[in-house]
Amino acid sequence: MKKLLSALLALCMLLSVCGALAEVTQEDIDTPYDPPINLTAWRFLSSAIQFENGDTIEKNIYIDRFLSDLGINLTYDWVVAEEQFDQKINVSIVSGDLPDLMWLKAAQLKELAQEGELYDLTDLFDKYANQYAKDTLMADMKQFDTAKVNGRLYAIPHTASSFDSLGVLFIRTDWLAKLGLAEPTNLAELETIIRAFATQDPDGNGVNDTYGLALQKEFYKHAHATAVGLFYGYHAYPMSWIEKEDGTLAYGSVQPEMRGALLKLQEWYKEGLIDPEFGVKDKAKVKETVSAGKVGVVFGTMSSAGAFLDASVVNDPNADWKAYPVLSADDQVALPITKMPVTRYYAMSADTEHPEALIKLLNWSHQSAYGEQEDNSLSISESGIAVWQYNVIGDENPGKNLNAFKKIRTAFETGDPSILNTEERGYYDRILTWRNDKNPDGWTQDRIFGENSSFAVIEQYVNSGNYITNKFYGTPTDAMNKYMSTLEAMEAETFTSIIMGEDISAFDKYVEDFYKLGGTEITEEVNAWYETVK
Repeated sequence: MKKLLSALLALCMLLSVCGALAEVTQEDIDTPYDPPINLTAWRFLSSAIQFENGDTIEKNIYIDRFLSDLGINLTYDWVVAEEQFDQKINVSIVSGDLPDLMWLKAAQLKELAQEGELYDLTDLFDKYANQYAKDTLMADMKQFDTAKVNGRLYAIPHTASSFDSLGVLFIRTDWLAKLGLAEPTNLAELETIIRAFATQDPDGNGVNDTYGLALQKEFYKHAHATAVGLFYGYHAYPMSWIEKEDGTLAYGSVQPEMRGALLKLQEWYKEGLIDPEFGVKDKAKVKETVSAGKVGVVFGTMSSAGAFLDASVVNDPNADWKAYPVLSADDQVALPITKMPVTRYYAMSADTEHPEALIKLLNWSHQSAYGEQEDNSLSISESGIAVWQYNVIGDENPGKNLNAFKKIRTAFETGDPSILNTEERGYYDRILTWRNDKNPDGWTQDRIFGENSSFAVIEQYVNSGNYITNKFYGTPTDAMNKYMSTLEAMEAETFTSIIMGEDISAFDKYVEDFYKLGGTEITEEVNAWYETVK
């Protein structure tokens, strides 16, 4: 009976989709609604978004252009800070209070699609998405396929570059020069630097009040001021799925390579090279320490210069951070790992009157960004505000930022910035404000896209092939949804306690408990998924 009901439900959904498609034409997609339609949505608001001239996320150039260009009157049911998004969205899902257009995480996408709450976009996208959209979204089919449930497309993925997540090491080179230290070539030499930064008064205030390595409480995750770059040096990959020699996938956090890195962190903590209060300090608190000029080594990502290190240069114009590749603890090359960059999906409610509105928004956005008549007003404002962040949907070509770095380098080498698009020219011009006038905002772009920058390091990884890929990129498995939050909490508690002095045997106990408390089931499901995508 359950199989019969499922088949009937699938048939009804298919008939519903076909019926809706019969009412949509290419003209519907290419022309504004007349009269305009109302479309509801929700979203989070990143702290990086800036406004000017009285704009808000509910009132800005995009809201105006949606109405004038597309006949879409977009309103938000709610907007919250990014940190509050998961809680707010889960409350809305439980209450059944869904807008027409939703921002979703992978687990929520899978849940709502399986419950029949989302519109199946497969045929709409195939028939009506323009070539600009398809070229971007389907440039990396692994990213695109994460938006599928049971082979059907239930959302538009926010694609991005997987290279952007590769780990980068940042060191204050002004401190290196002051203490007469050479740039490091391996982890042992980096340890010497970290120790010197913590014990030899690099800020010159006569007090040993600095730390070698910046470390936040979620040090095992891919973010700013974590130890993930150190783990790479020991060929360890916490919270990632790696392929073993037998071709199966294993969870990196429970592999024996983790032991050496945890013991090294324990040693540094005992010696005072790490802030003793790291276990209770989030990224924002550690950033305050970095900004105050009290830390000289940071493991991060390509965006760390703008998201984490910039305030130290505002406070001290002589502060100078340089990007380096992650370093190895032995004679094997340290390989950073990429992660699936898709963290957000754009889906339509199954009850919406106009599911094709998402494709209309998608086509318009890509035509404006990549079409023959690129609309600069929708990218960067005249005063440098990134207004493109106001868009309700977005995605990027997987190689966009690395390509921007290469083009900006060529523009500086040739003195000809005419090869740059609007966004790239914005980075180029801001770099000039640092090089010519020491504008701290320009320093950020210089350390992301200029010399000694994150992307100079990432280019090395890509050209040499010295990186690996997180092998699991599907939606969370059933066992993950059931057990993973508990297992991750256990992981965090165990690793933190080891760094603070608990015997390394606690790691062995954690590995044993991981498999007992759901890890075995998760690993089996991950490998079953892997067999379908090899």
